[in-house]
Amino acid sequence: MRSLILLVEDHVDSREMLEEFLTLEGFAVEVAGNGLHAWERLRRQPLPDVMLLDLMMPVMSGWELMERIQKEPRFKSLPVIVVSGAGATRPVPTGIRASIPKPLDLDDLMRALEPYRSRSELAAAY
Repeated sequence: MRSLILLVEDHVDSREMLEEFLTLEGFAVEVAGNGLHAWERLRRQPLPDVMLLDLMMPVMSGWELMERIQKEPRFKSLPVIVVSGAGATRPVPTGIRASIPKPLDLDDLMRALEPYRSRSELAAAY
């Protein structure tokens, strides 16, 4: 069973590139173009194994999404990794597992995602 990532990114090119990369790395990927789409997806089952979250997005920002997530007990165990260039201008939200600045270093991303890979993914990657 492949680990499921919810990728929340408003820039189409970045989202498509990351989706393709993560799929090639053995993950199942669902995408959301803003925080509101991500919130709607999170309310359905199953929950993703990890969420990659941009912060600066239209409609609902990553900060606003994290505020909602933190108020819901069922999302308490959802690992969130921020992938954003916004951390330098405004602090990243509380409750995240890691923060990777943009421009994105794919090696840093894979190190942050390593704990969320299933054993079958690890075997397939080597």
